[in-house]
Amino acid sequence: MKEPQLMFPKGAKKKKRKVHKKSILQDKDDHRCYLCLLQGNNQYYPIVHEHHVFGGTANRPLSEKYGLKVYLCPDHHQFSAEAVHVNAENSLVLKQAAQEAFEQEYTREEFVQIFGRNYL
Repeated sequence: MKEPQLMFPKGAKKKKRKVHKKSILQDKDDHRCYLCLLQGNNQYYPIVHEHHVFGGTANRPLSEKYGLKVYLCPDHHQFSAEAVHVNAENSLVLKQAAQEAFEQEYTREEFVQIFGRNYL
């Protein structure tokens, strides 16, 4: 059977896949929470959540591009008073660590130009 001819045939387009850069702060396969490690807790977690240090519509892709992400236990990510989405102090600790890691390859001026603020 012959296929029908379309008046406006669709092209064979492939969706561009995003390239996910590795974190420059922590190895993904570590399975330990970044904030727990800072507090001296070396516990391994079966599930860790990927957290983009600089979130939001504009900054999340930039965090991805520069590898500014960490892996957090569920409590430090979302589900407790210590969670970075609730606790501004813990969020600031991550932002400062991310800026320090960024500045090992780039300058502070570039960081401020890209992210709009100096956290150190």
